[in-house]
Amino acid sequence: MIPIIQRWLSTWPGVFLFTFISLALFIPSSFLTDPGTFWHIRTGEWMIDHFKILRTDPFSQSESNWVPTQWLAEILMAYSCRIGGFATLKILSSLIIATWISILASRWFLTGMHPAIVWLLASLVLMIGALHFLARPLLINYLGITLLSYFILDFENRRAKASWLLWCFPLAVFWANCHGGYLGGLSILGLATLTWTTQFLFSQGPIKDFRTLLTLWCGNFIWLIAPCISPFGIGMYEEWLKIWFKLDLSSYIIEHAAPNLLDVYMLGAYAAFAAVTVFFFLSVKGAQHLGITASVWAWFFLALKRARNAPIFISIAAVIFEEIWIDLVSSQKIREDWIIRQPKKPSVKMIVTLPVMVAGLLISSVFGWYQVQLDPKKWPVDLIEPMQHLARDYGPDTKIYNALNDGGFLIFYAPKWRVFQDDRCEIHAFRDGMNDGSWITKIMNLEMNAPDQLLLELQNRGIKLAITPINSPLGKLLQSTNPPIKPVFSGNTHAIWLLP
Repeated sequence: MIPIIQRWLSTWPGVFLFTFISLALFIPSSFLTDPGTFWHIRTGEWMIDHFKILRTDPFSQSESNWVPTQWLAEILMAYSCRIGGFATLKILSSLIIATWISILASRWFLTGMHPAIVWLLASLVLMIGALHFLARPLLINYLGITLLSYFILDFENRRAKASWLLWCFPLAVFWANCHGGYLGGLSILGLATLTWTTQFLFSQGPIKDFRTLLTLWCGNFIWLIAPCISPFGIGMYEEWLKIWFKLDLSSYIIEHAAPNLLDVYMLGAYAAFAAVTVFFFLSVKGAQHLGITASVWAWFFLALKRARNAPIFISIAAVIFEEIWIDLVSSQKIREDWIIRQPKKPSVKMIVTLPVMVAGLLISSVFGWYQVQLDPKKWPVDLIEPMQHLARDYGPDTKIYNALNDGGFLIFYAPKWRVFQDDRCEIHAFRDGMNDGSWITKIMNLEMNAPDQLLLELQNRGIKLAITPINSPLGKLLQSTNPPIKPVFSGNTHAIWLLP
């Protein structure tokens, strides 16, 4: 093998380069297939334009109060989109994922793991994590969960100090103001701290004195109050808890439903869970990692209940892979030719190449040399111009009916309209005084099973415009009237109607 290629394949810059280039340029990705991307951008733009934080919903017919808990990431997304459009967003999303997997790979290489095994594990982790490769603030959780898990692992190995939690407090504030996945990080840290405290009471575990114990709990406390350092104060927690415990998101958002237990990515999750569990019970060193292992177990069972939790699970489990490898090597269960006794170090040129490459792509997106188009099979891109024409004719604050997953698209391309609904479920689930959070479920039932009642509901609300997927029950109802109502504009995936 050519030495330069071998060097790239044997160090973390190679993993970064392959992952980044693949996601940003070659592999068809799902970065722009989620409606949340669109309203996240518009929310950030609203705050930039008005130079204040949103407190009410300006996009839909709910006109309710709103706590945009991802406000900081939304502002960053809006600036990114203004600079270079969707291409810049895709590049930055690819950068976050490539950085995440490179952090893991760099630790694996340092343990003397064979490059072939590193690449195999990286592929496994990327396969499970790909469930959430979306241009949304949730990508920050990959980095946050992994780095926090490494702190827990290193603390158990006595390579990290409890005071690190204090020094990293600004990062905690940043993470908390970007995404509610911060709660997942708090659960991991809290579970590990409780485990270590219990061990300390029995003169076991990584905590050796009261000063360390006090510092650790002080770190937990300031991380607990980090979300309160935001425009919404304690309201951040109130909104997160409402989303987590008052909404049955699994009934209308696929990623929140239980996964198919035979999906390929779940088979990979089973393998990771089995490896960590066997290591814990059969290895002498396994028992000293109860703090991190407990979180692996907890999030594995949460992933069985909700597909969205699988990326968090693998972000924690992947951290323990290095300990499993070290244990296998020390117990002489690995062939000598699979062990790299002197791991190669990346050269300065290799490391410098990475930011230069990323900067080059970003510059290309800014000048329009590299562009990303929306999938016309997913989104009604052929109706953008007709929508904007109607928006001029009907004026601002015009009410329009749309399905749940089309709301974000409409908010982005017709921001002055008032959409009927979108996937900001914390707003819409409780509309019309439905304190049980069943409004979305009620509307979906009308959409699928009672389009005549849905039409009456829309007429009572004074809604004159509708955009529906082709062959939707409402569209079929309109065409079955006497005389039949035809769409004002019809595209490949959707149609726009004037309601009677």
